Amino acid sequence: MQEIIAHLEKVLHCIVPFEKETFTERIDIDSHLHWRVNFPVAVVHHRSRMDERCREVFEAKELIGTGGLTPETYAFETLRTIASEVSGCVKQVSYLCLGKEEEVYRYLPKRDGDKWKKVVDNGTFKAVIELSVYDKEVSVCEIELQLRNLMRSSKEIPSLKEIGFVWIAVVPKGYDISIITEHYFPGNWLKVDEETHTAYIGWSEKLGEINMRHFVCPPQKEAK
Repeated sequence: MQEIIAHLEKVLHCIVPFEKETFTERIDIDSHLHWRVNFPVAVVHHRSRMDERCREVFEAKELIGTGGLTPETYAFETLRTIASEVSGCVKQVSYLCLGKEEEVYRYLPKRDGDKWKKVVDNGTFKAVIELSVYDKEVSVCEIELQLRNLMRSSKEIPSLKEIGFVWIAVVPKGYDISIITEHYFPGNWLKVDEETHTAYIGWSEKLGEINMRHFVCPPQKEAK
């Protein structure tokens, strides 16, 4: 994991002012690891669980088979293309770090009735990297909520729970969100200060080990 963090920190130092597109271009440079942007981690399992637009896209690409089931294997670019054309058919993470790139990945449901087929680790998965960019100051509570949603979504994918998780948050220069990074990544976070912004990197060796039982901003109970 330290190799991954060192590489991400180096990339962040190279981008001033920060631009997501530039980050995506540079992340795969000078690294023997592989970094795939908007990696598809789940795909709808059955035609009956799709909305009309989703069905149209899958049918046009001949991706609905006997009994209404979608395929178990997909070319990487096929699912990325679908995700760009219509929402709600494919779940993605910002980046997936891999030891080796493959062109085809396998997706399986946990149970036959599940809505989602979820990506299966082919032995090359290293870490999920989620990137959150805030151009203006957003409340700590709102940032925490968005981080928790990212982690919860990935924790629903069994293969991702077993690998590393990295959160990069880019905020206005000097804005302090260390209360969040220390809460969810105690001792495993760093801050990158640049002229135009501040970036935080928090990480865990295994996503499934991140404790989400407690909050920085506990949910407010509705008055009865």
